[in-house]
Amino acid sequence: MSVSRRAFGAGLLAASAAGPALAQAAKGKPRYGDFGLDLAAMDRSVVPGEDFYRYVNGTWLKTAQIPADMSRWHPYDELTEINRQRVKGLLEKAAGAPAGSTERKIGDYYAAQLDIAGRDRDGFGPLKPQLDRIAAINSPALLAQSMAILNREVLEGGSPVNTGVSVDMKDPTRYLPALGQGGLNLPDRDYYLTDRSNYVATRAAYSAHLARVFSLAGQSEPEKRAARVLALETRLARGLRSAVDNRQAEKRYNLWSRDDFEAKAPGFDWGAFLDTVGFKGQTTFLVGQPEAMASVAAAAHEAPLADWQDYLTYRTIRSFGGCGSTALVEENFGFYGKVLSGQQELAVPWKRASQATDNAVGAAVGHLYMAVYFSPETKARAQEVADNIRAAMGRRIRAATWMSAPTKARALNKLKTTVIEIGAEKPRDYSKLIVGHGVAWANSMRAAEFEYDRDLAKLGQPLDRGEWGMFGHTVNGSSNQVLRKVMIPAGILQPPVFDAFADPAVNYAAVGRLMGHELSHQFDDQGAKFDEAGALKDWWQPEDYARFKASSEALAGQYDKYQPLPDMHIDGHLTLGENIGDLAGLNLAYDAYHASLKGKPAPVLGGFTGDQRFFMSFNQVYRTLQREQNLRRQLATDPHSPSQWRAAEVRNLDAWYAAFDVKPGMGNYFAPNERVKVW
Repeated sequence: MSVSRRAFGAGLLAASAAGPALAQAAKGKPRYGDFGLDLAAMDRSVVPGEDFYRYVNGTWLKTAQIPADMSRWHPYDELTEINRQRVKGLLEKAAGAPAGSTERKIGDYYAAQLDIAGRDRDGFGPLKPQLDRIAAINSPALLAQSMAILNREVLEGGSPVNTGVSVDMKDPTRYLPALGQGGLNLPDRDYYLTDRSNYVATRAAYSAHLARVFSLAGQSEPEKRAARVLALETRLARGLRSAVDNRQAEKRYNLWSRDDFEAKAPGFDWGAFLDTVGFKGQTTFLVGQPEAMASVAAAAHEAPLADWQDYLTYRTIRSFGGCGSTALVEENFGFYGKVLSGQQELAVPWKRASQATDNAVGAAVGHLYMAVYFSPETKARAQEVADNIRAAMGRRIRAATWMSAPTKARALNKLKTTVIEIGAEKPRDYSKLIVGHGVAWANSMRAAEFEYDRDLAKLGQPLDRGEWGMFGHTVNGSSNQVLRKVMIPAGILQPPVFDAFADPAVNYAAVGRLMGHELSHQFDDQGAKFDEAGALKDWWQPEDYARFKASSEALAGQYDKYQPLPDMHIDGHLTLGENIGDLAGLNLAYDAYHASLKGKPAPVLGGFTGDQRFFMSFNQVYRTLQREQNLRRQLATDPHSPSQWRAAEVRNLDAWYAAFDVKPGMGNYFAPNERVKVW
């Protein structure tokens, strides 16, 4: 359960039936080179069939550097930095907006985050009401209430039981109160339960960090408190579902009544928790991981209240970190930034303040961004590309020889009902949000409660397909199978993902691939379980689904063999949905690019054919430098494969072999029977 970031031009469609406005846009100069590819990044000494990723990106990989305040450097990170600079100007300007306006609230929130002197002066003082409440816990009911209150007061959620509102996956016309597993401060349960050397070292560093935080907060016996917190979290970790199992949509669908909580997860005061968290009067609940609920309840019953007080104290202090003193900020960075992600330097205050403002009122920030950096013409051109990708998906479904006519008809109907939205979600009403100047922690709690109450207000209301999980300035894309929609934010529509003046082959491989990737999530190993109404329902003919699953398993097996680190490989099942998305997106973009040529041959540019430029662009968008700590974290927790291995999807397309004369015996060669085809 999830209770989760310029212009498009005619160059993209120049060979198709583009209108006059699009044709005009093609006359400009692309950001990279003469046609949109960064040829200076190549290492032409590498044979494409031996190592295509380094052939395209080798010089860049040798000369680029990761910024000291980051854990990786990828084109998406570069665009995020560009957008941060843009947003910085918008936030500074917002401070002069009329009092009470949404824009002024954004400006005041940002300014309060930047009041470092005030935060240093206040120290832990703003936390006193929360810490006193935790210190007063002397009964199971107060423990349950404190967990619930923390969920409401903290933007990222605070207790081991996450709460919110979710669409009913089997009846996507209604919302349900939802509960899911959470509560760990390390990235995944394996960090607590696995004895791999780097995990052991991380646990030791975490224990030391806990003790330092308790000491900073003036808590007695900090080392003993740290040991109790680590022991309790380790117990909670044993009860969590694995990331691979948790990907299975049907396993996350469990309807409970109020009586079920006591029967299936005894030992916790569920009545006090559910009422305090905002679910009073609700009778049906969507529970994502029943085993985690039982584990938390047993721990609540058996672990001493003092252990829970230490745990909740640290969770509260951690949530306060972004609003706290310099000493606390630096301590949190020392562990979460350096140890877990490998960052060398703490981001400067304005970047941290901007991120905090995003976390609180990001939807409003996104609309400020849209007003300045995204035009209706851009949106229309982006939608035109999306329509071409959708058409390619329709052709793929119709041509699928492994799929029977009844399943094809359902799949085409699902495609028809799926929308692709460009830009950002509709504006939110922030009129009830109170933002004060110079009170960062109070602002953070009010923003958290505002968002929590906004979520609760959905209960009993009709389904709203207009919501997004990202903001207008986000550099990313997303797909929601229940809402049957793909979301492409304005913030990502920049070179090298999209360049208004680049060659069509370059653009289709970048932005077309992104759109195809997100669209294909509606039909990946989990998306295929949702029908044309967005309901979790078996709609395939059995023999068709068996063939689809076999090809999916072949892709999982392919990725299981990739080993980015000597002691860690990619988990092909954890990353299966994203790998299907990459492969399908690449195929859809390739088909749409060739359809745009209208039967005419693509020109040779810079000595490269259209197909060569297409596959090179696909790899250019994935060029990445990454710190080892961040890579380890990704391999353990992230459903996306590391970028170099996402770029390796070219090995599954016959057209890539022809474009670069890849022969048997070369390092990147797959025999025809090893090349996976899903969509």
